[in-house]
Amino acid sequence: MRTAILGLGLVLIGCPSKVVEVVDSGPPVIELVDAGPVDAGPPVPLTMEPVVTAGLADGGTIEVTSKAEIDAPKTLTIAMPAKLRDFRFRLVDWRDQVVTSDDELLSDGRTYVITLPEPLKTGRHYTLNLDAELGAVVTAESGQTIQDWELDFAIAGDVVPEPGSIKKPKKKKR
Repeated sequence: MRTAILGLGLVLIGCPSKVVEVVDSGPPVIELVDAGPVDAGPPVPLTMEPVVTAGLADGGTIEVTSKAEIDAPKTLTIAMPAKLRDFRFRLVDWRDQVVTSDDELLSDGRTYVITLPEPLKTGRHYTLNLDAELGAVVTAESGQTIQDWELDFAIAGDVVPEPGSIKKPKKKKR
């Protein structure tokens, strides 16, 4: 905040860019001149904290939080705090492979639904990632950049061995 002194009084003025003193035959008069908008610098990255909800086989839902262990979902619904541009959500399994899914961005532009055609494996860890689809960064509709985001969670239950992962003993030749 800038201040100007007039005689013995103090006047507080709300952040003008320039103060110009105009002198004529009378006492000095202070005139404020607006120099236009001030550059605020580069946009501050927007913190991306979507709410992720798992749709379960029994019709119930549960919020998915970091490091949570949940029942195998049929869907994952991501509610974003802002409309995004140039983005993708990917569900990655414990082998760092993208999980097959049917994805849809709803008409509100803030709700993304991942429908899983096959159940996720019990006892395994998964990561939901948000990153740029084509460019270098995800941006919000407002122009702010979004940091890459991820959510790690596990599916409740015991680990079931993958088919073909158990080696059969070799038959001895006679």
